[in-house]
Amino acid sequence: MDLPPHEIDRLIARATDELRQKDRAFRVEGPAARGNVLEAFRAVSTRSMWIELGERGAKDPILAAAQAHVAALTITRVTWAERVRLAEAWHAPTIEIEGPAPERVSPRVTLARLLDETVPARRHVLADALARGAGDLSDAALVHEERRAEAFRRLGIEDVDALEIPVKPAASLARIAERLLDVTAELLPKRAPRWDDALAVMLARDAGEGWPARLSPRWFKELFGKTGLLDGLSIPPFTLPRLLGASSFVRALARFGEAFAEADVPRAAPFVLARPPFDLRRARRAALFGALPTDPTFGVRSLGLGRSRARVQAQDVARALLLSLRLDAARVLLRGTVTLPHRARRERFEELTDRALGASIPGGLAFVLPAFEPQDPTRLAGALLALSDRRALLERFDEDWFQNPRAALALREEHAVLPREPTSPETAIEAGLGELSRLLAELFR
Repeated sequence: MDLPPHEIDRLIARATDELRQKDRAFRVEGPAARGNVLEAFRAVSTRSMWIELGERGAKDPILAAAQAHVAALTITRVTWAERVRLAEAWHAPTIEIEGPAPERVSPRVTLARLLDETVPARRHVLADALARGAGDLSDAALVHEERRAEAFRRLGIEDVDALEIPVKPAASLARIAERLLDVTAELLPKRAPRWDDALAVMLARDAGEGWPARLSPRWFKELFGKTGLLDGLSIPPFTLPRLLGASSFVRALARFGEAFAEADVPRAAPFVLARPPFDLRRARRAALFGALPTDPTFGVRSLGLGRSRARVQAQDVARALLLSLRLDAARVLLRGTVTLPHRARRERFEELTDRALGASIPGGLAFVLPAFEPQDPTRLAGALLALSDRRALLERFDEDWFQNPRAALALREEHAVLPREPTSPETAIEAGLGELSRLLAELFR
């Protein structure tokens, strides 16, 4: 199929947009959203197209960039049945909740209630019920991971990390994840009695001052509109999280950062060049804006807090984000465990989640909590690179860079160039790890 480059680019852009909408529907509707949207885009989601682009890409940078997209779309298309089964398992009423009025609900509902629950004893009941009753869900998640691994082999990709880890060499990210767990261990909150207690810390409920009563796009315009950051941009809509604690605002700011990075690309650039499937710049901007609540200056200037309260609140959010970052490191280190024997896989999962959170998540929840995603390595690398980005903005534009029109202009100018990896990704990420240590030591001194 000798499609011209511009037509391949157009089809990949449409397929990516349709897939993103379907992913949102999967989370909300579950099996009701079972239709495989990629069947309409077989032209850019087959092994033959993957091979063809490998042959033609040497002479055309657009086709070379398109090959990674075709690989990701092909893997998703051929594992669609497993994705549907996983969605069904999330929504099936398989969890028995004990109590005065016993009930049977889905893992999705159980997890939502667990995160909502503020009374530890009731949260423990929900956590134990989820761990007991998630067998079908865990099986479905494992089958999905096994099927993905098989699909990569059939596609002819032996080194999945080379595709899904936007760092060269790919193996360096696992070494950095190990170092992150080591160097931040002393800064962990006190050891959690249970894994669901660690999840509660990650919500940062106590850091609740100064936030708006409800989340809406207007809040982001109020925060950044006067800087010129959004001038001339059409920010794509993004899902706003439920309000559970300060972590909800962290996630909202991160999603804003992603949407900003997606919107602010050269308009004439081909989609496959402007938006790689494992987009490091998108992840960097998510982490840069998502980490703003860990800065006391943000609490003072944007939330109207006093300096003392702003510092305490920033520390609470930093503790939550640190646990989240350590869990991301564990996700990276757990890549490939799908090939281990059952017992060894469970033991490795419990060992790494205990190391990351200070309390192990039961092995029966492997591949479920946390869920594993192809974007996990990109998120970790982006978070560490964003720390270096933050340092550069502080040095050039002072501690209130997020309110500085010159900083906004600098970000916009950086986005005027097509995304590319740092000259030395491993070195840049190592620098971000050093910046993380320095920032946490300064915040908690």
